[in-house]
Amino acid sequence: MPRIPIARDVAALVGEFAEGVQNRSLLLEKLLFHKKWGLEEFNANDAHRWSLMRVSDGGSNDLNRDAQSRGKEAWRLAGKNPEKSERLKAEANLAQRLASTQVESSDAQELRRRHSRRLVGLVRSAFGERASITVGKLEGRLAINLAGGLLQNAGICLDRLFGLPCIPGSAVKGVCRHAALAEVKATKGAEQRRLFLVFRRVFGAADNDFNNGDLKPFRALLGDLPENQRGGIMFLPAHPVGDAKVVVDLTNVHYPVYYGGDRKRGIPPGRSESLAEEKPQPNPFPAVETGARFAFLLVLDGMEEDLSLLRAAEAWLGQALTSRGLGAKTASGYGWFSVDEAAKQEILEEEARAAREVAEGARRQAEAQAKAEAESRRLASLSAAERARDQLKQLSAEEFARKASGLAGLGADEQKGLLAALLTPEKKDTWKSWKKSDKPANKARVEAIRQAAAEQGVKLP
Repeated sequence: MPRIPIARDVAALVGEFAEGVQNRSLLLEKLLFHKKWGLEEFNANDAHRWSLMRVSDGGSNDLNRDAQSRGKEAWRLAGKNPEKSERLKAEANLAQRLASTQVESSDAQELRRRHSRRLVGLVRSAFGERASITVGKLEGRLAINLAGGLLQNAGICLDRLFGLPCIPGSAVKGVCRHAALAEVKATKGAEQRRLFLVFRRVFGAADNDFNNGDLKPFRALLGDLPENQRGGIMFLPAHPVGDAKVVVDLTNVHYPVYYGGDRKRGIPPGRSESLAEEKPQPNPFPAVETGARFAFLLVLDGMEEDLSLLRAAEAWLGQALTSRGLGAKTASGYGWFSVDEAAKQEILEEEARAAREVAEGARRQAEAQAKAEAESRRLASLSAAERARDQLKQLSAEEFARKASGLAGLGADEQKGLLAALLTPEKKDTWKSWKKSDKPANKARVEAIRQAAAEQGVKLP
């Protein structure tokens, strides 16, 4: 049976098919079946698809269904076609093994949510008003970084540590820049120059942009300003602030025979002569399900102090998300967002609550520290006998009784402290109960205490 090519000691730790790994990023980047590896008798397309299914939400159910259907077919063919039956059994076993991967376990899901919210909170607390947050809600599925990873045209951008789907900062900046440049092109006159100079300060520019790039038509707007300009806004990767389900989507490869090299025959795709040879294979790819909410963070860097740049970048980001989309296949409805102000307000309120809790914790800690320091000063001002008294009166009844029984063996200061403790409200009733008791142990204890009191000059009631 083929297995993922990993060392034996690693396989013993995480399983031959990496069933014990919960990180989607690790599974897709390192521990998967690839079409090009050669899987002996296994269908490479199925292995490719299963590699995606096991990192998707609900994928384990689909894999189990595939395992059951292949198991039933193997049983049906057992007498008719033993070779095919054995192959189907092996495939059923492989699908079942892959289905046991726990990327959807509750602890992993909760860890991902906390990580994402914590990241937003850290950026906001570190940069304050220099940081801006925009929450975008996916109105269609998101296909991002399809060309990355080991699977051809089936990648996805995932956080390396927690396996969360995310959107690279470069992608956010790119689509935001396109939206801003479109607005610059749509304006005229003095307003166009003003807007272009804001664009230049937000995104930065280089001489090559004006010589051979998309800023060439705007060279005259610079005037005496230099071509090279460092951008004043940092575009951070966008992370989900709630559930972000990863699903397996499909696209059909139409007419693979024709587009694979049979054009020389001169038969257009779709003609009856070529249809008999065509066997389109669905091509699976991962996507983020509709409804996921992503937090887009913009930060005014240390080179700029003008907060209006941050506001301009935030406005262009909103335009980009709602009118241009992010990632691949935007023309087919993928990657389109709406701006969710309610979710943003919820995050800001959560940050405010967290800040209040931190402040309250700091206040309680300061009070406890001040109390401890005051107690330390008070103890330092006491005599040794007085310190012994305070320590002894805090003992439990059983511990105090043992101390009193061994009174004769205590030092002078501790004896005085124990006698003084008997006069405190905490131990006054204990002394009364010992005096009234007929038990030999209590009588002996009272006699020893009275003798010590006489020697120390302490008057007991």
